[in-house]
Amino acid sequence: MPNSVTALSPDELVAAWAAEPGLTYIDVRTVSEFCAGRPKGQVVNIPWEFHAPAGGTPHPNPSFVEVISALFAHDAPLVTGCGKGPRALAAAEALCEAGFRNVRTLAGGFAAWQAQRLLCTTDNRPGVSYVSLLTRVRRPDGETGPAGH
Repeated sequence: MPNSVTALSPDELVAAWAAEPGLTYIDVRTVSEFCAGRPKGQVVNIPWEFHAPAGGTPHPNPSFVEVISALFAHDAPLVTGCGKGPRALAAAEALCEAGFRNVRTLAGGFAAWQAQRLLCTTDNRPGVSYVSLLTRVRRPDGETGPAGH
């Protein structure tokens, strides 16, 4: 890949949040992983992949770049993170290929964050959860669909 994605340590991410207004951590883990715990800060969940219920086989999230492109400018400061790092790097590379210019990853993922004993939360409210973000992108007028569903 022509662009090199910089990896931040957990402490560097904490410092970047303080220094860069608008910096958003995109947790690319599955919805269930995200709900079990995540870094506390400006974080949203946009899964890189989903796991099939039978057997847990991963398959890509076809809306990953679409959702991020709808929510963030191409120069927005973004950091991707996952459990240990590989999904976050793949996601960051896909974002760079889609034209995002300020993308970094969390080195070691959420496991490294927890090892540093940094603040965590299980907050999954609207505006943070994947379902709410996808709904905002797909139905920007705020409608919930037929018969209020």
